[in-house]
Amino acid sequence: MNFLFDNNMPPALAVAVAALTAPRFTSAQVGQVIHLTRKFAANTPDLEWMEALGSERGTRWAIISKDGFRKQNGAEREVQRQHGLSVFVLQKSWSSQPYWAMSAQLVHWWPRIVEQALETERVALEVPWAISGRFKQI
Repeated sequence: MNFLFDNNMPPALAVAVAALTAPRFTSAQVGQVIHLTRKFAANTPDLEWMEALGSERGTRWAIISKDGFRKQNGAEREVQRQHGLSVFVLQKSWSSQPYWAMSAQLVHWWPRIVEQALETERVALEVPWAISGRFKQI
């Protein structure tokens, strides 16, 4: 499973999470953990990069985002389902949190996100702020 942090997430957070992931998960479990800008131009439309990820043969991707993927009359959701992408959307309350608090909370959630991504495909889940919370299907 590979993870792509959407452009609305800090690039440094993707780098930090990748470094923390390597010693805890095998490369068979977690391949790449990258920010969108390592693979695509920052202004690449969502549908375009999602289709590109989904068309990679033999590769599974999960997207980490603050975007609810509700734009363009559901076209993003359709591409997500069609190409077998999983999406983990951070609940709106994440956006109001300071950088360091958000970073720490994502690190806290990360093992659960990875485990869920490994168990499912084509899922769109909301990640609540509270670590005691549960993923919610969206």
